Amino acid sequence: MTLEQQLKHYITNLFNLPKDEVWHCESIEEIADDILPNQYVRLGPLSNKILQTNTYYSDTLHESNIYPFILYHQKQLIAIGYIDENHDMDFLYLHNTIMPLLDQRYLLTGGQ
Repeated sequence: MTLEQQLKHYITNLFNLPKDEVWHCESIEEIADDILPNQYVRLGPLSNKILQTNTYYSDTLHESNIYPFILYHQKQLIAIGYIDENHDMDFLYLHNTIMPLLDQRYLLTGGQ
């Protein structure tokens, strides 16, 4: 199962979304300082780094204001998570290019 499929499975189960809904992906490049919370980039190794952002959407995700994402820096995985209905970023994985800051990827495979 790809990382994208694992994220879809996790988000679908977490928010009780339709399992057969097709997700689309918007992929753009953004400066880490413009998209990540300040405490993760200020004066750190992610500051001013360009991230490849993959944000997933569907009708149900949009109606629920939930936006799952996967972020990369030069093909290195930086973050997996979602923006929730309160506009907060919730992370399952976060790396600052030097070391992991949070790693709960086991949740993507159905772990508790």
